[in-house]
Amino acid sequence: MRLPAFIDDLSIEPRVYHEQLREWCRSMRASHPVVFDDESKSWLVFRYEDVVRVQSDYATFSSERSLNRDRRPGPRRDQPSIIELDPPRHRQMRSLLTASFSARTIAEMAPQIEHIVDELLDEALARKRVDWMDSFANPLPVMVISDMLGMPREKWRQFKAWNDALTSDDEEAEQANKLFTEYFERSIEERRREPCQDILSLLINSEVDGEHLSHDELIGFCFTLFIAGNITTTNILGNAFLCFDAHPETFQRLRGQPELIPSAVEEILRYMPPFRAGPNDLVLGRVAKRDVEIGGEQIHAGEYVQINRLSANFDEQVFPDPERFDIERNPNRHQSFGHGIHFCIGAPLARLETKIALTKLAQRIRAIHIAEDKLPEQVRNSLLFGMKRLFVELS
Repeated sequence: MRLPAFIDDLSIEPRVYHEQLREWCRSMRASHPVVFDDESKSWLVFRYEDVVRVQSDYATFSSERSLNRDRRPGPRRDQPSIIELDPPRHRQMRSLLTASFSARTIAEMAPQIEHIVDELLDEALARKRVDWMDSFANPLPVMVISDMLGMPREKWRQFKAWNDALTSDDEEAEQANKLFTEYFERSIEERRREPCQDILSLLINSEVDGEHLSHDELIGFCFTLFIAGNITTTNILGNAFLCFDAHPETFQRLRGQPELIPSAVEEILRYMPPFRAGPNDLVLGRVAKRDVEIGGEQIHAGEYVQINRLSANFDEQVFPDPERFDIERNPNRHQSFGHGIHFCIGAPLARLETKIALTKLAQRIRAIHIAEDKLPEQVRNSLLFGMKRLFVELS
């Protein structure tokens, strides 16, 4: 099997592209729920049950970078990140961040996030017509994760530019990797001299088996936390507007029933998640450690396996009427934050930022319209589904 041609055509209008993705996934769930892709030399997994199994069974489906590092796009670093580890090392490294990203700790950040949201909305509403990504969806999560890492909030545009280059499919990634590495190295040296109340200081002083983290491990944590800490929320905030523009009645319901906002956040995550459905994913790839059968197909040890979370989110066996955008959907066991040991540690933060943003929008804005004279533009990234530019009119 080969992927359909539209998968790599990022010039397609985002809403049309997303509809084509859903149609393709629906046909694959029905006809080839587990299939080998000749071009990427990977097994692709489409059904919810199988997607959960691959993520849960780390003893069979490994995330270890040592097994699949040649498939990883972007700049190379000798030290694997936390998303490229299996237990027990993964458990040890993740435990260092558990307190910083617990639901209780994140909830205590609400006043700080509300202040940022209000400032950004004040400026956007004063202009009425804005690029939503540049004026709100980009700065909000970058500012928040910068605060958590002890980085100067006012430099968010520089940090975002480096971040975008790192996650792009072009040659700028190497230069951004160099600049970001140098910045993090300076920050680590500053924290060693003068510790602060931030995650970076916490990591510097942490120990695993009686040993402090190595220089490469610290740098790897910085990259992973910063990139993961802003990309997901940025894309959710942009994709939310696509959902509300296509279903304007849902935003009006949120204005009158703000208690629906938490479930609306989950439905946005299910319906229009911040990633694509291609076979070259940095996070979703696994390597089979032994021969295993899944979906009626025999997968051999050493072969690469890719799960399709978008397809899982629309599996008819799990989600009644999955094509309907339903902000009251319950239960909503979407796979947009993953499953198992690699469940997104930043999920509470992304949920809180999005919830606060939607609450403030519902309080302060009567209606949202995507500008008709400027079509939404996708980010040029084969892994992510999000908006690069999204001009909206706020009333």
